[in-house]
Amino acid sequence: MNNQHNNFENNNDNTGKVNSGFASSAPTSEELDSIEYILPVAKKKKSHKKASHSNSPEQTKDNAIDDFVYAQPYNKKHAKKKKGLKIFGIIMGVIAALLVICVSTILIFNQVGKSSMHNYDELNIEPPVEQIDKIETVENDGKTIKYNGHTYSFNEKVTSVVLMGIDIDEKEMLLDTEIGAAGQADAIYIAVIDTTKNKVTILGVSRDAMTDVNVYNKDGGFVNTQFLQICLSYAYGDGEHTSCQNTITSLERLFYGMQFDTYFSMDIPAIQTLTDAVGGVTLTVQSDFKSKYYGRTIPKGETITLYGDDAISYIRSRNIAELDSNNDRMARQKQFMTAFLAQCFDSIKSNPSTVVDLYKTVDDNSSTNLNASKMTYLASTAISGLDSYKEIEFINVPGTIKKGEYAEFYADQNALMDIMLDLFYVQVQ
Repeated sequence: MNNQHNNFENNNDNTGKVNSGFASSAPTSEELDSIEYILPVAKKKKSHKKASHSNSPEQTKDNAIDDFVYAQPYNKKHAKKKKGLKIFGIIMGVIAALLVICVSTILIFNQVGKSSMHNYDELNIEPPVEQIDKIETVENDGKTIKYNGHTYSFNEKVTSVVLMGIDIDEKEMLLDTEIGAAGQADAIYIAVIDTTKNKVTILGVSRDAMTDVNVYNKDGGFVNTQFLQICLSYAYGDGEHTSCQNTITSLERLFYGMQFDTYFSMDIPAIQTLTDAVGGVTLTVQSDFKSKYYGRTIPKGETITLYGDDAISYIRSRNIAELDSNNDRMARQKQFMTAFLAQCFDSIKSNPSTVVDLYKTVDDNSSTNLNASKMTYLASTAISGLDSYKEIEFINVPGTIKKGEYAEFYADQNALMDIMLDLFYVQVQ
């Protein structure tokens, strides 16, 4: 090793050339310890001259030395930089992997949600042809309807969520002893989402709408079916999922056998929670009401921000002495929902998980079969396709009110059929 270094030194003295980065003398033992070696690599020299066997000993030594490459001296600062870059690369790789997982999860949730939200295996629409004079034929379980000279096909790209507001302050202790003590569905709305047109319609159904209702005893046993206000469907159940399912059954009867699978119900305390969660709901009041928050009567036409109890009072109160008082209340409920959407629409659009966050705030006062995949699908479909909350259309099932034991609302069958075709079908001919 020392002889080789001496040859290296002599070679520099004789030729006057010094390899870049090295001293002209042989490395000391201390210098050798500081050098990071790599394996010697033979250089491939290009030469146009034929090899000669008459090289001098000095030329042979020169060639032997030129055939090896030594590493540069060890640089701690450079090594730390390389290590830092390596760690940074690992971190970025992990972040990229997490993003891929998140995106994949959202895509999977979207796909699963889409599949469950567009399942119409039990669809069997049978409109009363004797009451609807424009219907010509109904075929394929109601998926094809000839109406007023045109042919309509059921649109499976449409999905829906039934929304219920339950008139009960807390779970009644009478559920185990009294029939029909689970509360009433005082507010019933159907959110209809057409994913092909990016169209969202909120269809209001009067709580007084008359339809067939399944009646159960306190043990959950079926008793009979009675022609009642649809709001009473909720009363015959557990105040949660069976009550919601019974309301869905009555709603499907009202809509000729339309399949509604997804529901979300809220008790009265949830309204207060949601209102406060978005910082209050600002609107111009449509009728005088007494405000607990402001400590005075708010006159019609004044613009205020509703909080907690005031929100409940505004959308719940009505004068039961007036036969059509529920229509006035539904108008205020529509106004409140519009103002609520105005308050949180931008947040939901920019971050669909806001829907999940809002749901968590009312989890204890709600019942739903919406799962994570359905919520993800709805948030990314129903909201992302809209530019403004103002694009959401609100309509009510039209009909007439009659005086019975209580107010009785009878849907206009021809008008209801027009709404069905507009929301759930496409004209194909």
